[in-house]
Amino acid sequence: MSAPGTIERGLAVVLLILSTGAFLNLSVQRGKFYLDPNAGLPYMQIIWSLLYLCVLYFLISQTPGFWRTLLMGWPFLLFLLITVLSIIWSDAKGLTARRSLALVPTTFTGFYFASRYPFKEQLKLLLTVSKFCVTFSLIFGALHLGTAVDSLIGPAYGVFVRRDQVGSLTFLTDFFRLPSIFGMWNEPWYGIFVQRNTLGVIMALATFVFFLWSRMEPEEKWSGYLWASLSLLLIVLSGSLTGFLGLCVFVGGWKLLRVIRKHRQGAGRIFVATALLASLGIYYFAGRPESVASFFDRDVTLTGRTTIWGASLVMGMDHPWIGHGFNAFWLGDEGPSGEVRRIAGWDVPSGHNGFLDIWLDLGIAGLAVFFVGFVRHFWESIRYFLGGEGSEGSWPVLFLVFLAVINLAQSSLVAPNFFFWILYVVVSFRLSTATDKPAKEVAA
Repeated sequence: MSAPGTIERGLAVVLLILSTGAFLNLSVQRGKFYLDPNAGLPYMQIIWSLLYLCVLYFLISQTPGFWRTLLMGWPFLLFLLITVLSIIWSDAKGLTARRSLALVPTTFTGFYFASRYPFKEQLKLLLTVSKFCVTFSLIFGALHLGTAVDSLIGPAYGVFVRRDQVGSLTFLTDFFRLPSIFGMWNEPWYGIFVQRNTLGVIMALATFVFFLWSRMEPEEKWSGYLWASLSLLLIVLSGSLTGFLGLCVFVGGWKLLRVIRKHRQGAGRIFVATALLASLGIYYFAGRPESVASFFDRDVTLTGRTTIWGASLVMGMDHPWIGHGFNAFWLGDEGPSGEVRRIAGWDVPSGHNGFLDIWLDLGIAGLAVFFVGFVRHFWESIRYFLGGEGSEGSWPVLFLVFLAVINLAQSSLVAPNFFFWILYVVVSFRLSTATDKPAKEVAA
């Protein structure tokens, strides 16, 4: 198998950039798409169709033996089967048919990338994508280009500070005089995306990619630090708590993995101790929600998320086993999502929890299949890390933990033409074909 050429790499970069939702804020006016979002944007459908045809060409011509290894991704194939079958019982059969069938080429694109790009090459692609997103987000933010679907008016002094709260983060921003530095902007930044949380989460990933690359390529250390600093700045300007917590997951996970690598013989005990401490921490803070919310300068409802989650759980109980059909629960003011909107008091677009949305769409059956696959891939990522050397060995396990954490407060998981779903498939499928041989895999 020959290495990807310039055209093939260019296709990968363009596809990944578009999958982040970049520049869609140019198609938004006053918080609404020009066209009905349930109907999609026709020009984007044409672009994605052309991109997937290119992927199919390279898949056939450049990946001999791919079909023999496809069954290694059986969790994804089973999940795709459930999404397509959900057309039968969907509350919106046309929408489910279009979205579920679009998820098939999206997933196979992830298979293709995983087959063509080892983990180090994946990071190189993400490096290019991250630089692009950082550069244009700074330009869009500084020039106030584009429109977001969620517009928050009022000063945003860095990381999610509320003026009616006095928490630890408020103290930090006051100490470092961030209000005087960022006070010239009167709303959070969205960059080239349609939501500030999207900018925050993408920049959290970019920050870690830059940092990890600086460790892998020492001659590019200072360049990596500079780009990581710009990404961190954009997290601050976005005011995204989800992005900040995602970055903390990367930093904390990186420190933990370094300890495990130094004490490889005691890796099992370290994992068990970490899991035990995390469980105790969750139990302790679960009984003190007001204190936790105050620490992060948030209200106890987590900006209305707990209301959304409670209402969604109640409305989803009428189809608990098979769900309402893929992408068929959140239908605006229609159906059960309309009731959730009335309870929440605003136009809720999703459940703000990736796992909750899977359950609402595909029920316990779909959620169980997803978790079976996720646990399998997470275990493979641990084996891959323990069996190899080098900083890139930590990438799969840290990405999977990052993905799980951000989806506790954000719907950033399963969707057609979507960056994080493609990346999840890429990392997981590569793990299935590379477990226990990381040194050879990285050099492939």
